[in-house]
Amino acid sequence: MSKKSKPSFVRTLVFLLSAAAAYVLIFLNIEKLNAFYLSKHIIPAISLLGTIVVVSYLYGNAVSCILGHLGIDSDH
Repeated sequence: MSKKSKPSFVRTLVFLLSAAAAYVLIFLNIEKLNAFYLSKHIIPAISLLGTIVVVSYLYGNAVSCILGHLGIDSDH
């Protein structure tokens, strides 16, 4: 196992709050977002992909920080 240091508590908290805020904002505005994303243009398709990437990044880093605090680290 590698000797990496644990992620800071502030970093963990920032990613957790950011991921939670993203989910809340998306679920509270789902009708408007669906109307935008389902229109037949290229901009909604690109912004949907961007939304997926950003939310995945926030959620993945939040889970990674939590697992780091628990002592579960991956080598890749």
